[in-house]
Amino acid sequence: MFRDRRPHPFRSLIAAVVLGASLLAGGSTAGAQTAASLVRIATPGNDGNALAYYAQDMGFFKKYAIESQIQAIRAGGGPSVASAVAGGSIDIGESDIITVASAREHGIPLVLLAPSFTHRSATAITALVVAKGSPIRTAAELNGKIIGTPSLSGPAKVATDKWLLKNGADIATIKFVEMPQPSMAAAVVRGTVAAAVTNEPSLTASLDEVRPLGYPYDAIGNGVQVTAWCATEEWVRANGDVAKRFVSAIHEAAVWANNPQNHPASGAILLKYTPFPPEVLSRMRRATYGEIFDTAFMQPVLDAAFDEKSLQKRASAKDLLSAVVLTK
Repeated sequence: MFRDRRPHPFRSLIAAVVLGASLLAGGSTAGAQTAASLVRIATPGNDGNALAYYAQDMGFFKKYAIESQIQAIRAGGGPSVASAVAGGSIDIGESDIITVASAREHGIPLVLLAPSFTHRSATAITALVVAKGSPIRTAAELNGKIIGTPSLSGPAKVATDKWLLKNGADIATIKFVEMPQPSMAAAVVRGTVAAAVTNEPSLTASLDEVRPLGYPYDAIGNGVQVTAWCATEEWVRANGDVAKRFVSAIHEAAVWANNPQNHPASGAILLKYTPFPPEVLSRMRRATYGEIFDTAFMQPVLDAAFDEKSLQKRASAKDLLSAVVLTK
């Protein structure tokens, strides 16, 4: 019989739904109309999670009559943002697609509205790093060690499992601990963890102290939809027009941000909201964003999540999408 050995951030997520149910169910037609221009948004806030900042500062939200209230939720990754969405304190949040699929497994009706960070091998912004002076040179040398990761059940953990297995490690001997991005480099240098999975801009900011051992998402593919914007089915039903306008604004922000000519401007915006040394900006790789959903980029990460026991059942990427999304 299958024994679920995963950590369950969704226990708290389910509790959040119960606590917030009256708030979500209480959205009358008048409430939806008065809230139509105001959207409460949450994001982890790194380079791969900056579309809401770009949409706000470049006027895309304003163009589509959205008044955005953006909150950065940096601790806990996708599950923390999904909890806020499910509990009703946030309308739309940027989470990872594994978290949304797992939430739906647990009866929490989250749906995807628009894509966000998409891994591309040529511009990988996530790396498994070790201390610069570490003797560790191969995946197998991490056997019996501790690895830091942003979430114990999200795509970074799943991709790292895949990368370790593909490169000869025995993941049954490896322990993972959850930690926030800004503290990872210091933990690696101190030896608290042997390695950590870190993203930009923390990755480039720490390269004087750490070195990449590998790029975990490459083990899943070149073209992996990692994060996306989600809401509850109920919120979308009550605010369908707002949801469509949000999708249009985020789409335009993604097209704008993906243009290398706009990287200086997007970097300046990123610096306003995500503190890191300004000199890092010119050296770091910039995130690539999905402009429309392509299930071919989504399904491999969901399949990997099932393989690595982060999902109990196989999930269909198509089933996660709201009716308001733009798809290929």
